[in-house]
Amino acid sequence: MEVNEQYKLLGRRVEDLRQKEDFYPTPRYVTQALLDNYEFSGKIWEPACGDGRMAEVLKEKYADVECSDLIDRGYGTASVDFLLSDKKAPNIITNPPFQLAYEFIVQGLKSAEKTLALLLPIRYLTGKKRAKLYAQFPPAKVIVIPNKVDFLGFGKPAMEFAWFIWEKGRKTGITQIVWAQVKSR
Repeated sequence: MEVNEQYKLLGRRVEDLRQKEDFYPTPRYVTQALLDNYEFSGKIWEPACGDGRMAEVLKEKYADVECSDLIDRGYGTASVDFLLSDKKAPNIITNPPFQLAYEFIVQGLKSAEKTLALLLPIRYLTGKKRAKLYAQFPPAKVIVIPNKVDFLGFGKPAMEFAWFIWEKGRKTGITQIVWAQVKSR
């Protein structure tokens, strides 16, 4: 039974439980887990920058970080639709809207010249549609966040997440899986 079907039985819709426009800002420690476990070189594009929480952590380590978002949240360049863009960047790092995560993977693989890093639910390791994509484009590395991520600070996080990292021109199909050492939240 689909999640939406389960909520319908309860008289609710999944949309009732979601943040408007799928806005779930990335906690600092989650971005830091990526930086502690992977080294980027070159310009970084954060195409779903929201209010800039992830971008600000990236800028502490990397000088050249460009930020955009479809929605104007007062940070970065607004009204940029990543999924329709033909822009290229050496590195793309973002926490995509969950409802468009698969589309962000596909577009990111086209747009990233070196590396694509997406924060995705850990369940993205599975699924028929994703398995077909991963057979052709396996992630180079998956960095598991060892606890559920509390995006909204309510103290009741619901899902586990990991950073999925793809490297362009990679020859092996072996994905390295590491567990982040989360310092503090």
